[in-house]
Amino acid sequence: MTSTPQKKQTRFPEFATSGTREQIGHAIGEEFRETIQEMGDLVLERFNRSASRPISVDEATAVAAAAVPHAEQYLPDAVEELRATAQAARIPFETVMLINVRSMLGAPEGCTSVMVGAGASASGSGFAGQNWDNDPAMDPFSAAITRRPNGKPAFMSWCQPGVIAYMGFSDAGFGVCMNALNGPSRRSGVGWYFIVRSIYEARSLDALVAKMRGAKRAMTANAAMITPEGPADLEITLDSVEVLRAGEAESMVHTNHCVHESLLDYNDSHRDSIYGQSFERKARAEELLGGVPGRVSVDDVKAVLSDKDGYPTSINRYPNDDPDTGWQRSVVSMIVEPDAGRMHVSRGNPGDNPYEVYELG
Repeated sequence: MTSTPQKKQTRFPEFATSGTREQIGHAIGEEFRETIQEMGDLVLERFNRSASRPISVDEATAVAAAAVPHAEQYLPDAVEELRATAQAARIPFETVMLINVRSMLGAPEGCTSVMVGAGASASGSGFAGQNWDNDPAMDPFSAAITRRPNGKPAFMSWCQPGVIAYMGFSDAGFGVCMNALNGPSRRSGVGWYFIVRSIYEARSLDALVAKMRGAKRAMTANAAMITPEGPADLEITLDSVEVLRAGEAESMVHTNHCVHESLLDYNDSHRDSIYGQSFERKARAEELLGGVPGRVSVDDVKAVLSDKDGYPTSINRYPNDDPDTGWQRSVVSMIVEPDAGRMHVSRGNPGDNPYEVYELG
């Protein structure tokens, strides 16, 4: 008797919900109850796998609890949504908060991002894309979730259910990709995923930047965006929010080190926290993007993100012998097109796996 091998699932689960913050949170918690429960157990175990100093459950819970008042001041509706998620998933609220502030614990991650403005785009509309170099154990805990909150922009985000926001796009014309960024962090302040959620609630870049600058931010990170005003990259630190614009080229690349002139000293003072081959990946992506004849298409950016030059520590990243991050890989590759209302996501390394299209509808 022979068995037929199962076909690999190339799409992530999809879910859409709308209504009040409580209705949205409850729907997500109910739909993904088991996933969220397991994710709550996984966060600390995966962090301690690569941490130089493992932390206890009590210490991690204290970090999550300390983040609550800062998140409530910054985005109170988002916190109420998470309370409803925790209730429906039948887990403590602090566990859901830990899922949302796990990056404050300090786990390393990479990513290469590309932004293309309307003037440089083959379709005439701007878009942004990235590889998410991270823990492959996150794959079965991920989904494409659409939220349509009352009175706010609708948005679709590829994320782990229970996370308030991750990479994706809104129907207000904002698309966001993310990069870890070298620099200081603290275990008190507004967590990164709440900063990301505020991008999806934005209707203008200036108002968004002002909101971010008014927050006590907990960590250094990067938002690689396409906006109604074109490409914009936000290098966000504890002390500043610096805006990079594409200029006449209307295209940009960002990896895991600081580019804004006011933050260049971070590349020396925080060199140990720069994720692997950041400078090489940025230079390679710029070389490939600059070699595109004419306007840049989504397929051109797929080719950039699938590049294996320097394998296995390439733009398209594979497991390698780095003692800190070698077990990570490009878990997904994605491209967001806000004006078209869709995103393209590969489940696994691009090139080895197809890009599937997810539509906001």
